[in-house]
Amino acid sequence: MSKSVKNRYGSAMRLIELERKSRVLTKAQFGCLRDAYTVNVTRGCEFMCVYCYARGYPEAPGPDEVQLYFSLPERLAAELDSPRRRSVIDWIVFNTASDSFQTHPDILETTYRAMRVLLEREIGFSFLTKGWIPNRFIELFSDHPDLVISRIGLVSMSDRYRDLFEPQAATVIERLQNIERLKAAGIGVEVRIDPIIPFWTDDEASIKELYGALAARGVSMVSLSYLHLRPAILGQLQKELPPKEYKVILSCFQSQPWTVIGTSARSKLIPLPLREKGYERFLNLSEGFGIKPLICSCKNPDLHAHWCSVGMRTETTRKPLGKKERQLTLFPC
Repeated sequence: MSKSVKNRYGSAMRLIELERKSRVLTKAQFGCLRDAYTVNVTRGCEFMCVYCYARGYPEAPGPDEVQLYFSLPERLAAELDSPRRRSVIDWIVFNTASDSFQTHPDILETTYRAMRVLLEREIGFSFLTKGWIPNRFIELFSDHPDLVISRIGLVSMSDRYRDLFEPQAATVIERLQNIERLKAAGIGVEVRIDPIIPFWTDDEASIKELYGALAARGVSMVSLSYLHLRPAILGQLQKELPPKEYKVILSCFQSQPWTVIGTSARSKLIPLPLREKGYERFLNLSEGFGIKPLICSCKNPDLHAHWCSVGMRTETTRKPLGKKERQLTLFPC
């Protein structure tokens, strides 16, 4: 089924409902998420961030089109409850290639039902979003605060940055309000400053403005990563950014070779000296705001970096599930 509607920012989009044929739960094979179970509610994303690598996938839908796995909650419940399941699953990462909180009501309803499936089974999850989180999600999370870690993507306080690079995502104010509402409900909140755009969002004034807004809302940890290029991203930037902005970004990569980073496609990194100076600014300025920055190791293989996916369950955050673990069968699903 196909539906043509406008999102909450007035942009037209087409939603296509799909029945997912393959498993809903899959293990990530890249970077900090390696071997984590992941779930994607949609293929494609209405936010249309110009730097989004997922838009370059061969199977990605066309512009202004999003494909929704409408039966995902039922499929997810069936996989989790299957007596043939071989592994214990107690943590899941949502939407590694889209966003859980796109504005279409059908997407939000499917996301809500999928998250409720997990919480009803005392399975925790994390998500990263640049969208607006409706109140009913906050209410749902507040009943299970130890099982939810929220990650808000926010790179800059500049509305112009958002308009150019994240044109359909939530506004800066909306994302800051997400942080306030989540923290008020007792939900853990982390902020991902990614992708940092050289000469756009890494100057001292921009960093101080962002850190000040986050510190005022009680954020104590952020993860950092500079923009990296894949061939498809390069084409998106050229097509969707003004010529001046595109040329400035391109100049940062012209001397860099295409390399394979982890299991990803060919990529180009910002030159190491430029990244080192930028990260040093973020690290030095953080001390005055009580914020701990983590440099993502996924996109910085040549630096001493961290596992940026702090939004994954660790031994220190594990809670007793309050029920007996059932014995798992030797047969595959």
